[in-house]
Amino acid sequence: MKTPSDGATKIELEQWPRQQHFQFYKNFTDPYFNICVELEAESLFNYSRLNNVSFFNSYLYLAMLAANDIEPFCLRLIEGDVWLFDKINANVVQLKEDETFRFSYLEHATDFNRFCTSSKQAFELAKSQPFFSEQFYSTGLACNCLHISVLPWLSFTSFSHASNHSEYSGIPKLVFGKYNKRTGIMPLSIEVHHALMDGIHVAQYVARLKHYFDNASKYL
Repeated sequence: MKTPSDGATKIELEQWPRQQHFQFYKNFTDPYFNICVELEAESLFNYSRLNNVSFFNSYLYLAMLAANDIEPFCLRLIEGDVWLFDKINANVVQLKEDETFRFSYLEHATDFNRFCTSSKQAFELAKSQPFFSEQFYSTGLACNCLHISVLPWLSFTSFSHASNHSEYSGIPKLVFGKYNKRTGIMPLSIEVHHALMDGIHVAQYVARLKHYFDNASKYL
């Protein structure tokens, strides 16, 4: 994994309040922890339906906005150093008609309409290519992103990922589950690197995401 040349700032560990926590957790066999929450998504779902916009695009866009607001979600571990990225994008799992998946690379945007246009193009491009494509090697291995999956068929209360811990990059992994129209609840799994953040930072992310969901008309 390459050391960033631009768009990121190296954290000086000696000045970082988390230095000892970082040193403690970074070499754990499994340094990630996972929290599953029940998102109150009824407000966002109703807004999306009434305004004829994609609910899927809506929560993807807001999930990326929230990640860029919470500094620990922008930290990555690269070759033993901690880097703070200026912008966090997303690699999103996209299902094909043959029930295999591809990774769609979505750029961070601050305009929802532009995001919808670019995400549609990204989805179509990903599905038109083989799994191991030029795009996979150029963007699928990027670390300045979130990894986002969606299981719209299932509700869940716990989650675990297939993992390769040879590279402890610390990319947060999000999984959105089935939206329940009766309760207005959608499950969300959040997996993060404990050397880079703690539970309080996940709570801050969830609170920020809920703010965006509850005030969708201001941001979409």
